[in-house]
Amino acid sequence: MRGLGWLAVLVAGAAVGQPRTFFTLASANGHAAVMADTQAAKVVHFRERLSATEEPQLDAAGNEVWVGNQPQIIKSRNLLFDAYFGVRAGGQQRWLSGVPVDTSGYEDGIVTWSQHLGPLTLTTFVFAPRTLPHAGFVMLLRVTSPSPMTGVSAFSLHNFHLGFGRPGVMQPLGATGETLVFDANHDLLERAFAGVVVTRPLGAVQHQVGWSAASPSAQNGYQLVQSTLSDLPDSTGTLGPADDSAGAFQFSVSGTEAWLGIAVAHSADPFGGAQVQAWLDAYLAGRSPQQLLDAERAGWAAFQAGLTVPAGLSTDEEKVTRQSAVMLAMAQVTEREAYLRQWLTTDGEPRRSRFSGTLPGLVAHRGFGAVLASLPPGEWTYAWVRDSAYSAAAMASLGMATEARQALQFMLEAESGRFQQWSELAPPFGPYGVSLTRYTGFGVEETDFNASGPNLEFDGFGLTLWALGQLHDDAFIDQKWSVIADRIADPLVALIDPVTHLVRPDSSIWESHWNGHQRSWTFTNIAAVRGLCDAAAMAERNGDSRAATWRAAAVALRAAIAARLTDADGALASNLEELQSGSGYADAAVLEALALGLFRPGGRISTATLALLDRSVRATAGPGWSRNDDRTDHAGGPDLSPWGSEYDSAEWVFTDLRGALADPQRRPALLGWTTARSAANAGVVPETYDELTGEWKFNAPMIGFGAGAYVLAVLHPAAAEPACGAWFDEQPPPDGGQPLDAGQPLDAGTEVVDAGVGPHPTPSKCGCSSAVGPMGLIAWWALLRAAGRSGAHRGAKARAGVKQRGCGRSR
Repeated sequence: MRGLGWLAVLVAGAAVGQPRTFFTLASANGHAAVMADTQAAKVVHFRERLSATEEPQLDAAGNEVWVGNQPQIIKSRNLLFDAYFGVRAGGQQRWLSGVPVDTSGYEDGIVTWSQHLGPLTLTTFVFAPRTLPHAGFVMLLRVTSPSPMTGVSAFSLHNFHLGFGRPGVMQPLGATGETLVFDANHDLLERAFAGVVVTRPLGAVQHQVGWSAASPSAQNGYQLVQSTLSDLPDSTGTLGPADDSAGAFQFSVSGTEAWLGIAVAHSADPFGGAQVQAWLDAYLAGRSPQQLLDAERAGWAAFQAGLTVPAGLSTDEEKVTRQSAVMLAMAQVTEREAYLRQWLTTDGEPRRSRFSGTLPGLVAHRGFGAVLASLPPGEWTYAWVRDSAYSAAAMASLGMATEARQALQFMLEAESGRFQQWSELAPPFGPYGVSLTRYTGFGVEETDFNASGPNLEFDGFGLTLWALGQLHDDAFIDQKWSVIADRIADPLVALIDPVTHLVRPDSSIWESHWNGHQRSWTFTNIAAVRGLCDAAAMAERNGDSRAATWRAAAVALRAAIAARLTDADGALASNLEELQSGSGYADAAVLEALALGLFRPGGRISTATLALLDRSVRATAGPGWSRNDDRTDHAGGPDLSPWGSEYDSAEWVFTDLRGALADPQRRPALLGWTTARSAANAGVVPETYDELTGEWKFNAPMIGFGAGAYVLAVLHPAAAEPACGAWFDEQPPPDGGQPLDAGQPLDAGTEVVDAGVGPHPTPSKCGCSSAVGPMGLIAWWALLRAAGRSGAHRGAKARAGVKQRGCGRSR
């Protein structure tokens, strides 16, 4: 369903018992995002680019700038305080930000809300035009009346902030030294340190005014509309510079239907006004406000027609799926270059960039294709590798092949390897090809820091390989094979610890950071198994002999998960360290082992894991789970569970949706819970629910962990095909022995030295090492199980065919 009919259905969802709690909606066009508070009936945010950051700050020598333990990252800017419409009708005049909103929601990527003032119906539309390849937005007002209107005027107010500073993308800039210029065609050019914004009126303009904080009340457009019945005075030419400047237009309204509005575009060049006007000329092309809206609707209708959405979905499931596709598209960066000034936050503070170009001027960067983890007002407007993998997989499932390929191409081509020599990664594991955390807006690897040091995540390696496998684009895989194989798959194998036979400790999905808080996370190991299985399949198609190596490593790693990361009942634990402590190891993230096909749904591990989660972290309000038990953890305290916050106890939408794939019996409840709440909230999927009340909590809209996870849950009604072609065999064989991995049959009595992954040096008590190959790990795991996990480690390795090297004395 398209157009206002779509909105009507979304609003109707609230009428059947589901709460509407989310009213701040964003629209984005790949270059910028605009956000409206649909309860306050105004636009409250306009950012110059999608991502929260641009690139690391550099000093005069080209080195990155640090303050304490914090790298200094250049922040993107929010250029708007607010913008909204007003109306004069029936002997009263007021701004619509004070008029109650009747309905609001999305028409695809168009934010809209309706109000009534006497007999008038007032409908506002806000969108970042997909056909405007620059930072900009359109704000339109449709005024209708049952009888011809007389004595009616409409107003628009736009208060941009273009002053000094970079306070963070959710805070508006200062408004120092702003200059307003009205040209002969009513364009309002506002310029200051942060560039120039051109606001073009759309409709029959009667008057225009500009004012600043120091202007007399007779020129203050806000006060004139809010407190009088006066027309706006006319400003012409150049006003300012002055602090906290704003502008307004007055439009004539007649007939039974009238359209009006503004089109806005921005350049970071304060003297680029003529160029920005040319951008608007090309986009508008003489079209009326209604024609602009019709064109935007048509573009989204074409997008929807190209999606692969299966038949048989419920009405709400289809609505949320299609809106999720829109959110995925809006969260993807399409900017390839940026205008950078020679100054950073004030005149005289130099700006330096690692990208080519002479400042001031355009620089080409690597941000194109990135998919953010969230759109505003969500906090996570960064391209995390993990979230991006789920977004790319969802795009591929929806038939958004170009967008999925661009998302993965971004990750393979963005700058990575910045942390290779950091002491936290000692011993270094060689060059790697995807970020260990996330990327800045210009495509530079970035991580975040707290008192526990950096946040370094290894799960992105496996998830990226899995997402590439979901793409089913052999030509693209061939083109990028050297990066995929040499800088993702091989480094992932190298991360397998020869002592634990698990992936080395990292921060993983819940971002525990470092300095003693890194863990042998089950989620990271799950992602590694699935990714290496998919890498092996891609290698076979490419004729790469490493296919056998990667498959063997994946199979051995899956065996190690079953042997070392499950409790006595067979339930998957959060991480090795908490499991060894004996309690406090419940974590809903391990459901990914079932969703990604490592273990059979309904098998022993699956049954025990779901039972542990239900026993330990089941949410009170919804059918799902808190993300883990760290908020009420065991006596091990902060050393084992560094967070213990409401983020831990909240019910996570991502794990609910992955659980819908892991547990077929609970699927209807888990999927229905999110579907109903999203359908009632403009089709948006949030990050979390309050575990006690079910109310939305923390960030929305989420993309990879929200829209992407929802699409994957709806379009894939069952868990993935078994990793590496077969389920892990959890049942004892007929002879009463211990189970082996069905993905790689092996006689435990057969001596196996190595399956192609060179020997991993494993320190022994006397300072020598042993060679442990992945095939040997499978047999080692079986014998360890036979010994009840308490047998001698060295003896089990020897019986599994691991040849011991000779020992000499060491100091």
